[in-house]
Amino acid sequence: MPNNPVFTPVDNNGNVIGAAGSPSSVTISGTPTVTVAAPAPVGLFSESPQSRTSNSSTSTQTWTNDVTSAIVGVNVTTFTGGTNVVIGLQQQDANGIWQTLASSSTITGVGTATFSVGPGMGTGTVLIAGGSYRLTWTLTGTFSALSFQLSVQGR
Repeated sequence: MPNNPVFTPVDNNGNVIGAAGSPSSVTISGTPTVTVAAPAPVGLFSESPQSRTSNSSTSTQTWTNDVTSAIVGVNVTTFTGGTNVVIGLQQQDANGIWQTLASSSTITGVGTATFSVGPGMGTGTVLIAGGSYRLTWTLTGTFSALSFQLSVQGR
């Protein structure tokens, strides 16, 4: 999205106000409606299903400079043994400390889950453009088999 979007006023007939043959001004009554198209989502991280039986995290990733919000997708393909798993999204602060931005609800079996961060999303947390992030998982109980895949899309 451009930093300075251009607004072109038009009259009720779709004529650009101030253009040749069009009125030079228009009176607006009531509350105008403005529609802003959101940018297309960008795939930031994706993996195939991975076997996991202990707490850990992905390698460090980097937010692109234009991402302000993100959605994390979880797809649990195998779940045997333990009680639950929680997926978290962490961002590194200016001191190099990993801060948890958001987490999934408790996952207790095979299936999918999502959660989001950013303005207007599940949590209004600010994403640091160009900053570091990672996904974490915390397991409860002893799993004999647990496989899931993670993804992050941003806009």
